[in-house]
Amino acid sequence: MIADRSVFDDKYAPQRLLHRDAAVDRLATALAPTKRGQQGDDLLIEGSPGVGKTVLARHTLSQLSERHDLDYTHVECMGASTASIIREVLAAVGPKPATNTPLEDLCLSLRERVEDPLVVILDEASDIHDTKALDRLADVTGISLVVICYDAAEWLTHAPRRITHRLHGQTLTLDRYGTDELADILEPRAEKGLDHGVVARRQLEMIADEVAGIARFGIYSLLAAATLAQDRDHHTVRDEDVAGAYPLAREWMRQAALDSLSFHHHLLYALVRDAGEIDGETLHDRYDAVADRAYDGRSRTPLAERSQRRKLRKLDEYDLVERLGSTRDRRYAVIDQSVRSGYDIDLSRVLQSGLQD
Repeated sequence: MIADRSVFDDKYAPQRLLHRDAAVDRLATALAPTKRGQQGDDLLIEGSPGVGKTVLARHTLSQLSERHDLDYTHVECMGASTASIIREVLAAVGPKPATNTPLEDLCLSLRERVEDPLVVILDEASDIHDTKALDRLADVTGISLVVICYDAAEWLTHAPRRITHRLHGQTLTLDRYGTDELADILEPRAEKGLDHGVVARRQLEMIADEVAGIARFGIYSLLAAATLAQDRDHHTVRDEDVAGAYPLAREWMRQAALDSLSFHHHLLYALVRDAGEIDGETLHDRYDAVADRAYDGRSRTPLAERSQRRKLRKLDEYDLVERLGSTRDRRYAVIDQSVRSGYDIDLSRVLQSGLQD
């Protein structure tokens, strides 16, 4: 029944981007000066998780690159350092530097290499505030920034002033899809990823309505429905398979989300999961108690309390951790205990030894 599972992956690039024409035009307009060899305008793309922000940016830049020979790169900022971000950008305009190259040498190389317009997509850009990468990129003439985040206003409050000035009035908000729109998006996925005729349009509309216009949730739910039908030896997807798909899809989404996060997030998630429910002060104390052991031998270093709070906010946005109570009396709890960190074995040892000290 499932002919090609890769069609349902987050990184799958559809041939057509349906029902986003206005958004594509807005991004293309911002970058129009690059056609004349000039630096384009920056743009901040905001929207709920799963509405297609990354797909929009990559699809539009791919088209512009093919039509106008425009250089661009897509940088995952989650858990990245200033140096690693600059190295990724350098790889778009020449050889990727060695990991031990000093930061100042990287920045000098970037200024020397960027001679033509270059667009840098900064994905999951909330993490970039823990680095100096925005200032470093802003130093280079010719680089345009496409910043992807959930809440533009909140993101801008933490950005350097020179960046907020560049992005003033340059926000593109992606709304959720309508039921018919999302069913239109699911249809070609079904055609390419499933055997012919195993799912009906009516069932795609059922899924689109249930997931409230969140494309990623809809795509995972379609795959989950087909998986259940296949496991039950059904020849076609039945309504009962669709009805049972949503909890499985949510679990897959949460696991994929956790897998995509940095070690910082994994450690905080493990602490919350180990506690069952924990208040913010105790959580920060436990983090500090185990940090030296947890980060021993890793390239990353422990986070300050403010950065810990930002990582916890990301866990909440990804529907992995629930924040309970007011800011003053906040408590945290894992939403789905079946979702586990790939670092669990190591973290369990670290937690036990660290908390005994």
